[in-house]
Amino acid sequence: MKKKGYILLIIALLSLTLNWLPEIAHAQKESTGVTYTTATTGELMEMFLTYSIQNPYIETTKNNAELMFQTDTAATITIKTNNQTQQIAGNTENHQFTLENLEPGNNLVTIIAKMSDGTTESKTITINLPDKPNKNSKSFHDKSKNQTVTHRKKGHLL
Repeated sequence: MKKKGYILLIIALLSLTLNWLPEIAHAQKESTGVTYTTATTGELMEMFLTYSIQNPYIETTKNNAELMFQTDTAATITIKTNNQTQQIAGNTENHQFTLENLEPGNNLVTIIAKMSDGTTESKTITINLPDKPNKNSKSFHDKSKNQTVTHRKKGHLL
């Protein structure tokens, strides 16, 4: 009698397994991974419409900072930082450029936009870059001190 019970139990489990097998085979795992974009600079700028000269998007990497913002009309951009003046090529509404060779610590950056109608708009921001760590140092830079900078990992959109 016990053998018949075990055989019936095995047959029941086998039939249940075979009934569930097609559903398990069609189940899909959620994909997790890096998403890359083929969007052009103009298309990416449309995603950053809230970023203006008064509130630019800033990404820092090592001793560089990439800035993006939009102006209402076409403008020519001039940047003043660390006693240097840099003219950004182009006269456009969408602005994206990289400030290179910034110093560790606070960098005062003044952005001046000269609009096509002759008016100007400016904004001074502070970009705080970490000091270079000592080789034997185990400490990490406290990003909470960069209150005026939006951080993201290189290559990832917000």
